[in-house]
Amino acid sequence: MPGTKQLYPGPPGSVLHDARVSAGKTVLETAEALNLLNSYVEALEENDYSRFNSPLFARGYIKSYARYMGLDEVPLLNDCDRICKREEQTSQRRSHVQGKVQAPGHAGFILALFVALVVWSLSCWVFDGSEPKELSVLVLDEPFPELAALKKAPSLGESLLSGGLVKVQSDDLSERVLESAELEFKLSEDVWLEVRDGHDNVVLSGVQSKGKALRLSVDGPVTVSASYWPMLAMYYNGQLVEMKELASSNVVRVQVGEL
Repeated sequence: MPGTKQLYPGPPGSVLHDARVSAGKTVLETAEALNLLNSYVEALEENDYSRFNSPLFARGYIKSYARYMGLDEVPLLNDCDRICKREEQTSQRRSHVQGKVQAPGHAGFILALFVALVVWSLSCWVFDGSEPKELSVLVLDEPFPELAALKKAPSLGESLLSGGLVKVQSDDLSERVLESAELEFKLSEDVWLEVRDGHDNVVLSGVQSKGKALRLSVDGPVTVSASYWPMLAMYYNGQLVEMKELASSNVVRVQVGEL
């Protein structure tokens, strides 16, 4: 039973696999019960955490899987942490060795490139003087809300501290100040995606295929709806839109713009 101290032979994937087989459940049945893709259940049983965005997702799935099978998740999560740490150390050693091998032949080029980047950055700062605009990311809990007045809404931090998400008041679209927005999406799995521009026009809607890279030029701010957003990387004018601390489910609807 969960919460009891148990020791399991083998890595967490083997324990989960054996528990599923003993319970007479298929991969499909387990995936449906956990609201996961079949490939994710297989990845967990194979201890292949490279298919997830980060070890944090793997730990959450292992915890849900263990509880579903009536297992104590603590030793399984500890083994997961050890596997992830070992893989990270192996990757770091490999990168360190490769760096040592390549450094002598490319040291001059790398130094020149670094100096050029520093000069270019200073030039942009001195002659431009503009600072990168801060992104406003609002998670919308209404099914199809009107576009929000981003510049009039309280900050997300203020809203969270007050005990809830930002309550947005709609405004007249004709009076809104729109902005040029370059959107980029990268998908590591099939994802349903809808994008609405600052005029509330649908510019993209439908299932987008795994491995696809999308680029859109629209008037912002934008409203983006996505199924299974952890498999989606979204960039707004070159800035990564972070949603890990905001979304509470795999389906999310967000409003993004520059303050």
